[in-house]
Amino acid sequence: MSSRNLPELALDAPHTVHWPDWAEDARLDDDLAAQAYEATPPACRAALKSGLALAHMHFGQSPGSLRQERRDNHLGFWRHTAVFPAPWAVIAFTPAYTAAARLAAACVPALLAGVPLVAAVCVGGRPSREALVSLELTGVEDIFTLEAAALRALLEEESQHGPGRLVLLHNGDLDNTSRFARAMGLPCYEERCSPTLLLPNPEAFDPDVLAFAQGEALQQALQARHPARPAACYCNEKAARAHCNDSPHGPFSFAGPLALAPGCEGFWLHDGLTPDFFTVTRLAFGPLDRFANEIS
Repeated sequence: MSSRNLPELALDAPHTVHWPDWAEDARLDDDLAAQAYEATPPACRAALKSGLALAHMHFGQSPGSLRQERRDNHLGFWRHTAVFPAPWAVIAFTPAYTAAARLAAACVPALLAGVPLVAAVCVGGRPSREALVSLELTGVEDIFTLEAAALRALLEEESQHGPGRLVLLHNGDLDNTSRFARAMGLPCYEERCSPTLLLPNPEAFDPDVLAFAQGEALQQALQARHPARPAACYCNEKAARAHCNDSPHGPFSFAGPLALAPGCEGFWLHDGLTPDFFTVTRLAFGPLDRFANEIS
């Protein structure tokens, strides 16, 4: 079998997309984010900055837009692959959402993927202080407050410009928006309930920082001694390292895939939400002889 991979080339820049003019009336005043930042304890801000640095280390930098061509002379086919960032993305949440680390974890993959237009939409009211600080540090500048019907109108209008992405952070409040997105074929990721956390060493963590990072999920963790299938374990460094040993029977063998040691309070990973979710891949196939005749 003989095959050839041609060099990967940068794609032409897509046409410019923008938020509709009517959405500008719902844009949040920049001063509110600045005020929230100043009102947040330095330890909480530092924890979130550390979490953002961890996210960059974990995901790395996106390769950007690429085009690849492969020809298999033995099998007689060609394949074209185009990979590029989604032209836009919306991260939607409610005023009750106070988990700064999880909001940042929803935004960072889109930014690392190179999505040129990323908006945060608080549905039904003003964002919480924790949410505003998270968006400020993450670097999401387009923040809107919209009612659910207006959010759906925004999604429908933006979809005319290309294959965008939607992330919903809620407790069932945005189910109608979720159904709307799926009906129109818009890829949608949801955190529909707070994650269950395991906290065997609470004394090793700053409770105020954890509350800032995880919101109501921390209270649930402190009330439940043996949570079923926790999404993450906050534990001391020794236990966190042991979590990744070769045996499935670690110190917390019933825990989820994520273990976080002290110093990682501001970091989070949404299961399956990576820069790949915010990346568009297109494939085309054809026979070599027909392809050769068409370009000759």
